[in-house]
Amino acid sequence: MGHLRRMQIREPYRSYGSGIGELGQCPGGQGVTLHAGRNVISMATLGGPPDEPIEVVVKAFRVPDRLRGFFYARFRPSKARRSMVHAETLLELGIGTPDPVACIEFEQAGCLRESYYICRHWVSDVDLTELLYRRGSLGERTGALLEQLARFTFLQHESGVQHLDYNPGNILVRSRGEIFDFVLVDLNRLRFRPMDMDDRICGLVRLTTSTDYLRSIGKAYADLYGVDTGDFCRRLEAAYRRFVARRRTMSRIKSLIRPEH
Repeated sequence: MGHLRRMQIREPYRSYGSGIGELGQCPGGQGVTLHAGRNVISMATLGGPPDEPIEVVVKAFRVPDRLRGFFYARFRPSKARRSMVHAETLLELGIGTPDPVACIEFEQAGCLRESYYICRHWVSDVDLTELLYRRGSLGERTGALLEQLARFTFLQHESGVQHLDYNPGNILVRSRGEIFDFVLVDLNRLRFRPMDMDDRICGLVRLTTSTDYLRSIGKAYADLYGVDTGDFCRRLEAAYRRFVARRRTMSRIKSLIRPEH
């Protein structure tokens, strides 16, 4: 690990500074690992007397190679830094995301090394991936969830927020009977710009593998957008078919390049 380059803590959490610093020094040795892959996500508890303990999620980004590390250190914000800035922007726009706490960066020989984004733990009680990718059901509440998901997505697009990997794994959901609360995660891959109809349709095609669910989302979105429902859904389903075809082609290409042994 290199030397500390930046530790930025949002104002409401300044009193937790020593605990946040310890998370940066040893993120894997504290809390519970939730996901271990290219990036490592863990959950930990911060605080104690006199501070009220809070649950936080720590996302440790993969250490970049030296070229990318130099680029991040000199010319572009790190993924951790972007995640925090984007979270603050989303909250200003009224779009749900777990409350950002801090970002921490380490540098070595002029290159970015370890970087971490820390946010409040947000408890989700609906598995959106199970519902939308594996065609699960919430019974009579399924229609309400799809309609409200369309509204949540429409709010993002109207606010000029484009998530480049907008899929159920990056949307957390909490239910209150017929009402569903949504928050957006994996925030380093956001763009902020006006979106036309093609941009909006591209932002919907990763949401589900069910054409029935996609059609329901499309109808609710078109009503909010004020466009012809039939035309919008036809364009959405055509875009979804192209997306699936491209994904299959890329999968075949990858299997040829890296055949299984």
